[in-house]
Amino acid sequence: MSKRKYLLAVSLGVIGALLMSATASADVTGISYTGTVSPKKQSAKTFGPAGINNNVETFYTAGFAPIPTQTVIQFSKDIKFTPGKTPQCNLSSISTVPDSTAMSVCGTSKVGQGSVLINNGALTGNVTAYNGVPSGGNPTINLHTDVFVHGTYSFSTTLNGPLNLSTNTLTVAIPPTGTSITHFDTAVNKIKTGKKKGKTTYFVMARCKKKWVNSATTTFVDGSTQSSRSVQKCKAKKSKKKKKK
Repeated sequence: MSKRKYLLAVSLGVIGALLMSATASADVTGISYTGTVSPKKQSAKTFGPAGINNNVETFYTAGFAPIPTQTVIQFSKDIKFTPGKTPQCNLSSISTVPDSTAMSVCGTSKVGQGSVLINNGALTGNVTAYNGVPSGGNPTINLHTDVFVHGTYSFSTTLNGPLNLSTNTLTVAIPPTGTSITHFDTAVNKIKTGKKKGKTTYFVMARCKKKWVNSATTTFVDGSTQSSRSVQKCKAKKSKKKKKK
């Protein structure tokens, strides 16, 4: 085991032992998911440039168990992802290094940012989203997270999220740190990714058919699941009338 991986394992073990001490009678009561697309004014027929913020809150009583292992976000069919020519960041090159190092290696691959709370703020974190190397023919998003204890940097970890373009889902595996993520938000920015059939493409694109309905489902270590649905109204752009000759 490398020195970096050994130190990470020790950090996670110590932190997990400290934070799990109050989870004997804990229970997860639900999650809340909000997916916010901007701008909300889009064409009803064609996909236009957009950004999206995903926010997941997890609620517990009397502690923080069971621990979450995976979250799957199901996006509306009126939202699509087109990474195009966005530079790709290899997960192994940023997995456990501080984000300052990750940015020096993969800064051109950055597509978003966010924040995290672990065990309701016992640990806090800053998130940077990087366009990853495709897996199984689908793009991925690497959610690199710097974790802090009482404001002091402790360690870094990266959540890997394959984007399945056929099902329009993002599946995020949560590393087994012995703790529970109680808040996680990440915004994917409006970023140009190239051209297709002469038209500019963006990492996130959307069209408006009255509303966007997205949902999230989190699976926990005991096999249980919790789900939440997000509904956002949008405004369709008026079609441009062709001038009569």
